[in-house]
Amino acid sequence: MMKKILSVLLVMFLGLQSACAGDVITHDTKKLPAAARTFISTYFARAQVSHIKIESELFQTKKYEVLLTDRTEIEFDRHGEWLEVDCDEKPVPMGLVPAYVAAYLKENFPDAYVIKIERERREIEVDLSNDWSLTFNTKGELIEIDD
Repeated sequence: MMKKILSVLLVMFLGLQSACAGDVITHDTKKLPAAARTFISTYFARAQVSHIKIESELFQTKKYEVLLTDRTEIEFDRHGEWLEVDCDEKPVPMGLVPAYVAAYLKENFPDAYVIKIERERREIEVDLSNDWSLTFNTKGELIEIDD
């Protein structure tokens, strides 16, 4: 009998989780956290939001994926902090590139520019216009380079 009750509770929980989880697609920028709206208006004032994908899991927003009309893709965490900016072959705004990355590029890749930047807990990865990819740690040290 106990196994039957546990099985029923498990099925109900999984059903509730799948019913509450899921992605939402919207054009309404008011669905974004204030930090994300400020980020877009600061760095991408000329582009408009094409659509926003809101990924959720059981009553909690996990992240926001924003596509702008100039084909820039931006990923934000649930607080509106940017995680990734992909400018689709156009330069990423220099205000997003840490000074140590900019200095390294100026010295080693003077003709290249950042087209994509991804921020993780302990790393910054940049993709360059010359098809190179560089990864730096939080101390500003180059830890990986791919061509």
